[in-house]
This record gives sequence, structure tokens and C-alpha cells, in this order.
Amino acid sequence: MSNICTVVAIFTPMPEHADSLKAMLLLITPLVHEEAGCEFYTLNEDVEGRLIYVEAWSTRQHWIDHMEEPTVKQILAGVEGKLQKEVEVYELYNVPAGTSGKGSLAQAAPAA
Repeated sequence: MSNICTVVAIFTPMPEHADSLKAMLLLITPLVHEEAGCEFYTLNEDVEGRLIYVEAWSTRQHWIDHMEEPTVKQILAGVEGKLQKEVEVYELYNVPAGTSGKGSLAQAAPAA
């Protein structure tokens, strides 16, 4: 199992707030890139209009620290009352398999 903490956070905006929430998240994303331990932090949009962050942190502690950063507080304040449901957050640890570099989101080295 990888030590890299991969997180998926799913935002399901109310249709009338989708554009403004996406714009807010796009402004905050580069700030998160500067946080300690951020390996990647990517905003994605699925075909149903959900906004999905796929992120990786060097360690679980880096992710926990990120959750206390002003960027997260700004995101939570910005989505208040604008989502169809609570943000879904999944904490993951890769189990590398197959060809090196293709069996891991975070490009972690395969387990020995």
C-alpha cells in the first residue's frame, strides 16, 4: 500500500450555482498547489455536472493539515447552501499493480 494519501472530493452543485462554484474552485486551486505536501490537486467535471477534486498528498498528515488551511475554509464557506447534498470525501491509498506508472494515480513506486 502507498503512503501517498489520495483524496476524491465530490461537489454536487445546484444547477443554478454550478458556474459560480466552478469559478470559485478554479481560483482557489492554484493556492492549494502551494500547500506543503501537495502532490497534485486537480479539478474535474463529470458528465452530470459534478465537480470532482482528485488530489494527492505526500502523507496523510499533509492532507489533515490541508483541511485546516484557509483555502478549505474558503471552499466550505463558498459552497454553503449551493449544493444538492453534502460534499462526498473519500480517502484512498493506492495498491499498485501492473506496469510501473500505470497502476497508480499518484505514480507511487510499486510495492516490493
